[in-house]
This record gives sequence, C-alpha cells and structure tokens, in this order.
Amino acid sequence: MKRILTFCIVLILLVGLVPTAAQTPEEFSFSKEALLSALYEADIATMREAIDLKLISCEELTAYYLDRIQSYNEPFNCFITMCDDAIDVARQRDQALAEGNASGLLFGIPIVIKDNINLAGYHTTNGQKKNDSQIASSNATIVDYLLAEGAVIIAKANMSTDAQSALDSISKAVGETKNAYSIYMSAAGSSGGSAVATSLNFAAAGIGTDTNSSLRLPAAFAGCVSLRATHGLISNNGIIKLNSSRDIAGAITRTVYDQAIMLDVLTAGAYNYTKNLNANALQGVRIGVLKELSTPVNRNNRREDDWDPEIVAAFAAVVENLKQSGAEVVEVSMSNIFTLSDATLANNNASTKEALYKAFTNMLTKYDVSAVIFPSYITSPLRSGTDADGKYWNVWDQPFAANCTTLSPSASLPEITVPMGVHSLGCGMAFEIAAAKGEEQLLLDLAYTYTLQHDSRVIPQNAPDAYAEYHAGSLQDIIAAYKQSTLPPETSIPETSIPETSIPGTSIPGTSVPESSMPETSVPETSVPNTTVPEATVPTPTEPESTEPEPTEPEPTEPTSTAPAPTEPEPVVPSTTVPSTSRPDSTIPSASATESTTPPPAEPTLSWLLPAAAAVLIMLFLVIRLIKVVSYKPKHRR
Repeated sequence: MKRILTFCIVLILLVGLVPTAAQTPEEFSFSKEALLSALYEADIATMREAIDLKLISCEELTAYYLDRIQSYNEPFNCFITMCDDAIDVARQRDQALAEGNASGLLFGIPIVIKDNINLAGYHTTNGQKKNDSQIASSNATIVDYLLAEGAVIIAKANMSTDAQSALDSISKAVGETKNAYSIYMSAAGSSGGSAVATSLNFAAAGIGTDTNSSLRLPAAFAGCVSLRATHGLISNNGIIKLNSSRDIAGAITRTVYDQAIMLDVLTAGAYNYTKNLNANALQGVRIGVLKELSTPVNRNNRREDDWDPEIVAAFAAVVENLKQSGAEVVEVSMSNIFTLSDATLANNNASTKEALYKAFTNMLTKYDVSAVIFPSYITSPLRSGTDADGKYWNVWDQPFAANCTTLSPSASLPEITVPMGVHSLGCGMAFEIAAAKGEEQLLLDLAYTYTLQHDSRVIPQNAPDAYAEYHAGSLQDIIAAYKQSTLPPETSIPETSIPETSIPGTSIPGTSVPESSMPETSVPETSVPNTTVPEATVPTPTEPESTEPEPTEPEPTEPTSTAPAPTEPEPVVPSTTVPSTSRPDSTIPSASATESTTPPPAEPTLSWLLPAAAAVLIMLFLVIRLIKVVSYKPKHRR
C-alpha cells in the first residue's frame, strides 16, 4: 500500500512538471469576426495560407464573399449570373483538405469570370439577354485551369453587350455596372463587372478579356491591376471573341503579387512568374516616358486643354517615385505611333501590327530603355447615367482619350496597368508599363517593386468592411500570431510572410468607413485634394433601352456568336526573358500552394530535464519521509 501511494504521488508530481503544451487551433484567441474582418483586402496567397492552416474553411471564405455581394452589390450591378453551386464546390474543397488533397494556387479561392467565357452548365450571354441556347456544355480552357488550381467560381460578371464598348459596361442582360468609387461614374468596359467586383472585395480576383482596352481601362477606373499579355500567351478557347487577332483573356487583381499568381494559373504554370518575382527590379533600370502618350500633341482630345490636371499631377508623381526607387527615367519619342496604330485598325492584318511593333522595339534600342510608361487615360474620367442633380450623362458625348488602346493591342505586346490614385470625381487613375513581346516577367517585376514602395491603390469606401468593429489586424498578422501560438513557450518565428502593402486611409471625400476597418496610414502623395463626391448609395435611374444607342468600339470586328469558341488551341508566345532568380529578402513566400504551409512540430527541448530530475528526487525523498512519519507506530513495552 505504501509503495502504491508513493508511486501515485510521484507520478502526479512528474505530470505537474511537464511544460504546458502549445495552444491548439481551438484555443486560438482571435474571434471569427476578427478573422472575417481581416479578409477585407486580403491577398490570394495569404488567404490560401489561412485555408491550409484551417483558420478558415473554403465554405466560410466563399460565404464571406457571397454575403458581401448580397449586402453591397445592388447599386453597382456587377453580375449577370450567380453560380448556385459555389457553396457546394467550396465544401468539396474542404473535403479534399480534410483528406490531405489540398493543392493548387487558388485552392478554395473565390473568383468571378466575365460572361463571354464558358462555364459548363451556365449561360454565356456575352451581354445579351438570356436564352436557353446560351448554356455552355463545356468549360473554356482557362476555366479548366482555374478549377484545376482549386478555384471556386462564384459568379459570371457583367460586361458591355457583345464586348462592343470600351467606355462603359452596359449589357442587354442586366444593364449598367457602376464605378467602384462612385455610382455616378462609368466603370469603363467591356470587363467592367469583373473590375468593380474585384475592387469592392466581392471576389479575390476577376477574369476578363481585352480587345482594345477592355481589361486595363476598367482596372484603371477601379483602382486595380491588370496585365494584357503578349497576344497568344493565354488560350482563347471557349471564349466568345470580338476580334481573334486582338482578343486575349487576363486577370484583374488588387495587387501585383496576385496578378503574378493569376498569370501563372492562366498559363498553366509554364513560366513561374510568381516564384521569379523580383522586389528590387527598379534599381538601375532605364525606363522611358513615352512623349507622344504623356504630353499634349496636336490631335483630337489630346491637346493641352484636353488634359486633366489631376492626371497630369498624378503621373508626374509616378515619375518622381520611380526615380526615388532607383530607376533612371528618360523621355523617349515615337513620332509615328498614332499613324502606325491607326493603320492596324484600318487594315487589321499582321503586316500593320508588325510595322508598329518594329517601330516600338527600334525606339527601345535607340534610347536604351527596358520599358516605357504613360498614363492609362489623359482626359477627365467619364460620367455615366443620371447624376445627383438629375442631369443625364452619355459616355459617348464626352471627350475622352485612352492611351491603353494605342500600343499593346495594336502591336501584340504586353502592358500592365498600375493604380496611381483616385480622381476627385470618383474614378481610379492609373499608368501603363509596356515592354517587348514575352517580357511579362519584367513588367510584373517593375510593377511589383513600384507598388511595394509606392502603393497608390485607394480602397473604395462604398462597400466597407462589415466586421470593422472586430478588426484586430491584417490576415498576415493573425496568421503570424497563430503560428506563434502553436510553438513552445519563449519561441518566436521569423517574419517571412508577404510584405503588407500600405492601405491608404481615405478614398473618396464625402464617403466614410468605420475607423477600425483598416490600419491607420497616410494617403499616398498621388491622391487628389478633398472635394465632395455624391453618396454612392443613391440608385441610378435606368435609361430606357430604346433611347440608348448601342456603343461600339472603333475597330474591325468579326461576327459574334453565342456558340462555344473553336477547340483548337492558339499559339503560345514563349517568354524571351531569362527569369530572375533573385528573391526579396524574407518577404515573398513560395506561391506554390502544393507545399503545406502548416508549421512543423517544434523540436523537443531537453533544457528542463536536469532541474526537473533534481526536483523529482527531492520531492520523492520528502514524500517517503512523510509516509514513514505518518505510518510510524511506537512499540509498547510489555
């Protein structure tokens, strides 16, 4: 009995000496509401990591975006069709995660696609009114790529009818998509639904198409990033095309890093754009400011009086920012750019496009520059519909000049759109970076480096963080805290997450968002002075269809059809750039989602064994002595 009692006491003492175990996910201190708040403006890679760590399920993430659409979409009108199987697909992703089969760059990530892209079982309206003949029997090639990487497609986005308008996104299917910053402004076209949905955090990213400017101009108006790749790099199979010699699909994202991920997905991982991102690409690079697209010229809508002063100031700030970041910026000239570009519209053939491209590469060589920059558009942004004073605005009655139509689509070269603030009227402003064919990696590197140092994306405040009162930090902050909580006491982890870009503290004057919805930061120097913008919650009256002429882009077109596109693949243009092997120091994690991001178990430590053993021996000795005293019975003499 004494031995059993002694053993039990010693066992209890030993258990008490074992260090407290690390917290489990169930013991994690952040509330679910704080996590949902952190999803606002979160990037793809960080959300992907949160899924791997099981901080949030794919179903919860999908429901988060669907709830935002339900709460905020009505005045913006971003979608033609909502995917009724989105939650079921998300649950399938969760099941795969539970079985250890979670793989893909977009695993569990909600995406929207433009409604000229086939998604099996859903209408592909191309902006026309719905009818049963439009239901796709198979996916577009890029949709198969998205699904193979684990994406959850939650909606098909609005667009201009037949992709005919670059100035607005008005469809016969559902009407007009409004600007993310003000419902009195145009969203541009034709991929306006994808751009506005991405900017308002209705999805992690949007897919669109570009004939002349239909990815990049909507992205510019929405304060987003978009890259029009070298023509032929991305498959057009299963997409209703406006002009097969110019059309190309692409992504609209909130960050350049997300843009690299999406380009990896859309090219089936052939080029490792994300892995090869270089965060120091501006140091020593020579960049040209293309004179004809950056200063007034004697051409319609491009004379000095046509230029918007806010765009002039914002672009001047971009040039100075590039110099501060180590780039050598020089003025370059391509005097025949308009003549050659116009020729590609009048004679839509390979020879006219090649003549423009040759002039462009000769200019790069002459001035010894790697890329050129210019504003995305130069005139005042476009008002659309009935404003707060009851005045009706038609985009086709307003002077407008967009630079992003001039070079890239006409010469088949790549061009990326980067935000540079918001106009006081309530519309995003942006600039373009263009380079030679196959130089997508260079464009991503330059834009990535720039936005890390001078992020000018302004968050629209018309669809605020619904969980702002619970805000406890960014999603990166919460992941770092979670990882720390799973380690033994007094152990720290290095900061290796994606660098957190600065979030401007204000967007459009006259709107507001709870102060706790985002970290307090300063407004970029490229933002505009305070002016009053009408509240974005006022519904816009719909103009009768019969009185609104169908807008058309000034370009040659092919007959359009709602039938699926041809199945033969288009040629892919390989990159001529040697991928950069440099990586930013401790800032960029691997973008591959096939590698688990769950922290490995901590190595066991033996530093506590010696004092613990000594304590056990002392306590054992005391316990034995105590037992002897308690059990002692004095012997009586006879």
